[in-house]
Amino acid sequence: MNRRVFLKIILGIPVLGAVVLFVSPLFRYLKPVAGPMPEGLVSLPLQPTKVHDIVFPLSAFAKPWDVQEFTFEQLNPEFTRQGAQVSRIPGYALRIPGKDPSDYQFVVYSRICPHMGCIFRYVTDPNEAASGFNYRPPKGLPVFACPCHLSVYDPLQTQDVGGKPVSGKVVSGPAPRPPRHFEFNVDMQKQTITISTLERGGIA
Repeated sequence: MNRRVFLKIILGIPVLGAVVLFVSPLFRYLKPVAGPMPEGLVSLPLQPTKVHDIVFPLSAFAKPWDVQEFTFEQLNPEFTRQGAQVSRIPGYALRIPGKDPSDYQFVVYSRICPHMGCIFRYVTDPNEAASGFNYRPPKGLPVFACPCHLSVYDPLQTQDVGGKPVSGKVVSGPAPRPPRHFEFNVDMQKQTITISTLERGGIA
């Protein structure tokens, strides 16, 4: 192979690549491989549905301010051939103080900050809250705090949202509302807490 032939081959490789890049999507357009949309897709409910409940034993919350992390999975309907996709939403279940030390009072939040969608943390050290999030809890109690834009939420205070009080008041930072809540049920007979449904809505 002489030098001229070799150079022609080398220079022809980018041209061949460009042709392949053009032809491939053209064939996919003319003959899609995904197949037709399944019948009945348009009648799917628009509301997300849970994949399964999250269940914790009450023994995982031996005392107030004990917290458990979890990942909640739900099916979000979409108008594609798959029909839905699974979203995995991180959450916190927190036991808060009740009127009686033996009371099991809870708040259960999505960890997705309603400001810009970052994942917030559970902060138990008031010094860390002051130095890292520019907020010192007045009584030194734990708070939830977002590391992205320093929003801080107090699980013991409520904030008016749509005309009703919602726990998790924004006490510092730019978040427009408390975190999204999960519905849950405490079964004292079975000694469990079951987390079942996420409040609808995304970042505000």
